[in-house]
Amino acid sequence: MGILSSVLVSNNQVVKWENVKNDSLSPKNLTRAVSRYRISMCGPGPVMAMLTATSLLGARKATLLKYATSGDITGDYEAVVGYASVIVER
Repeated sequence: MGILSSVLVSNNQVVKWENVKNDSLSPKNLTRAVSRYRISMCGPGPVMAMLTATSLLGARKATLLKYATSGDITGDYEAVVGYASVIVER
């Protein structure tokens, strides 16, 4: 992987991430996916900014490290908040 030259962190709560994990990385595609799949995000802006910055730095690949919901902890799946950790790299 070489020497690490940049680290960008974006934090957001995401519900229904599994619906977009195969979509390509771009703010435009994220906007479409949020609308298409009715994804609830606490402001997609920070994620779009991170995607723009990583794209400008040459990122071409994203890997979902973990997706979980609050229901995984509490057992209550009626009203959940989802969390995804994703690494974006060249």
